[in-house]
Amino acid sequence: MKVLVVFACITGYLEPVLPLRLRDPFLYGQFSRLSTWSTMPAADQEYHYPPKAILLTDALRDVPLTGIGRYVLELARGMHSHPNMGNLRCFAGRDWVDAPWQAFAPVQTSCPPARAGREFLGLRRRLPCRCLQDRWSFALKKRAFVRKGRAFFDHLLHGPNYLLLPFAGPSLATIHDLSFLHYPDYHPRERIKLLERELPKTLAQAAGILTDTEFVRQEIIEHLGVSPEQVTVTPLGVDACFRPRFQEETAEVLADLDLRHESYLLSVATFEPRKNLPRLLRAYSRLPDAVTTRFPLILAGGSGWLTQALESLIQPLEGKGKIRRLGYVPEHHLPPLFAGAAGLALPSLYEGFGLPVLEAMASGVPVLTSDRSSLPEVAGDAALLVNPEDEDDICQGLEKLLSDNDFRARAKKRGLIQAKRFTWAKCVNQTIAAYQKAMGTRNNRTGQHIV
Repeated sequence: MKVLVVFACITGYLEPVLPLRLRDPFLYGQFSRLSTWSTMPAADQEYHYPPKAILLTDALRDVPLTGIGRYVLELARGMHSHPNMGNLRCFAGRDWVDAPWQAFAPVQTSCPPARAGREFLGLRRRLPCRCLQDRWSFALKKRAFVRKGRAFFDHLLHGPNYLLLPFAGPSLATIHDLSFLHYPDYHPRERIKLLERELPKTLAQAAGILTDTEFVRQEIIEHLGVSPEQVTVTPLGVDACFRPRFQEETAEVLADLDLRHESYLLSVATFEPRKNLPRLLRAYSRLPDAVTTRFPLILAGGSGWLTQALESLIQPLEGKGKIRRLGYVPEHHLPPLFAGAAGLALPSLYEGFGLPVLEAMASGVPVLTSDRSSLPEVAGDAALLVNPEDEDDICQGLEKLLSDNDFRARAKKRGLIQAKRFTWAKCVNQTIAAYQKAMGTRNNRTGQHIV
C-alpha cells in the first residue's frame, strides 16, 4: 500500500483521468488552444544559426520497426548530417542516445543493469495491473528527461510519436492519426489510457502539431480543436530500395520464402482489427478457384491483438493452400517481396498514411486499397479504391487487380509517378522548416524558410 501511495503522488494517479472523446468540450476549452513558448521570439525575428533539436526516439526500440519507427529512423538519419540542421540530440527510455543509429541498441539506465532489472521486477510484483506499470514507467521517463534536458533549453523538443515530455523550450508533436478516437476498441486498453491522460498535456505544451496527411490535419483541427495555422503536414516518404525488380533480382529472397515472381497477392499489415483482414479474407475466398490457385494470398506482418476471429478464417484457407502467413519479414527481404508481388491489398478501415501503399507503387506493383481516411490522398489516381466495409466491392476489386491486364499496366505506370512525389528527403526538409518556424529561425544561407 505504501508503494502505491508513493506511486500515486509521483504520477498524479489520484487526479481524475481526462477521457478523450470526439468534440470533447474540455478539449475545445482549456486544451483547444496550443500554447506558445513563453520566450519565443517575434515572428519576424531571425536567428543566424540552424535549429537545434531533441528527438524522442523510443519508437526505434520496437523490433520489427513499425511505421512510426520508420518515420523516426528516417528523420534521425536525415537530420543528423543535414546542412540546415544544428545539433541533434536523441533521447530514448530514460537516457540520451549519442547518435541516431545507437537508438537500435538497448538504452542503458542510470543504474547498473542488474539493479535496474531487480527494480523493475519489484515494481511488477507490487503494482496490481499493466496500466499502473505503464504509468509508473512514463513518470520515471518524465523525471529523467526533466533532469537531463534542462540544460538544453535552447533546443526544440520533437515528440514524433504523439506525446511530449515536459520541456521549458519550444516543442512540436507529431500526431499520425486519430484512430484511438474513432476506433478505441481496436487498440490495447493501456494505449488508450495513456493517450487519454497525456495527449491533453501535449496539446497544451506544443507550439505546433505535425501530421502525415491533409486528411489527418483536418481531423486534428475538427476533433482536437487545434487552430489551422498550428497544424503542418509533413508527408512521409518511401525508401529508394523499393523499386521495380526483374525476376532474377527477386529470385533468391522469394526462393527462401517458397514464392514465385508475380505469382502471389501480398498484404502487409499487423494483425489488428483496423487492418480489416477478416473482410479481405472472406472476399478473397470468394474469388474463382483459378485466381486463388494462381495467386495465393500472402500475409506479411506481426501478430497484434483481437485476432481470434481472424484465426478462424485463416486456418481453413491455409489448409487449402490458398493463404500463407509469413509473420515478421526481415527488413532487407521486404523490397524483393514487394517487387515480386502481382498486387498489394490493403483495404484498411482507417489509416493515417498507409506506407505499404507507396512502397508497393514504388516497386511497380498495382494496389487495391480503401476509399476511406487518408488512403485516397496517398494513392491518388494510381490505385483501385474499394469500400472496406463491402465484401462484394473488395472481391470485385481483387479480381480486377489480378486479372485485368489493361488496368494493371495503367496502375503500375501511375503508381511509379505517384510514389516519386513522396521522399524522405522532402519529409526531413519540411520538418526542419517546421522547427525553424517554431523557433523563429531562418536559414542563414538563403535568408528564407526551407520549403
